Amino acid sequence: MPDRVHSADPRAERVRSQLRTAALALATERRVDEITVADLVARAAVSRQVFYRHFRDRDDAVAAAFTEAFAAAVAVGAGHDARTRITRLFGFAAEHRAMYRNVVPSSVMQRVVAAFRAALQPACETIAAQGMAVVSQIAPLPAESLTRFLVGGFVEVLRSWMEDPEPTDLLARLTAALDTVDVLLGISPDLERNP
Repeated sequence: MPDRVHSADPRAERVRSQLRTAALALATERRVDEITVADLVARAAVSRQVFYRHFRDRDDAVAAAFTEAFAAAVAVGAGHDARTRITRLFGFAAEHRAMYRNVVPSSVMQRVVAAFRAALQPACETIAAQGMAVVSQIAPLPAESLTRFLVGGFVEVLRSWMEDPEPTDLLARLTAALDTVDVLLGISPDLERNP
């Protein structure tokens, strides 16, 4: 079991960062299931022993790398509206299409999808709260149900783009989805951006 998962030691965090960077770089180059721990330690210039202090296995390192990357993408838009935060997260996906194609399908795919969902969650909660005025008039649904629906819909936008052999622009697909959500929930994009 890794002993430095959340270490305050800057050296430990530097090593974890090197390993996450190596995992993302290798995931860009080839399918995740073809990456080995030996590849990760060679790319990060650390020993196997050091690797196992931080991660259980290759999948743990790859999942941690994606989780951190998603969190960083959303953090860039933390002071912005929900739409901007979602767009930044999808922008990261669009910039790293090769990496995503190398994750799907792989043994770590479910963990990466869970991390993507978790990164979407706060922005979708904001949109759901704004849309409850319309939804509550139609059906007595809790905001959590609407949030889950939104997260699932946005994940489907990403999935359909990933599976498309000749994909169109992901951000155009996302904009269409966001515009549809705005119309269905009666949300004015201008109001969301300037509450």
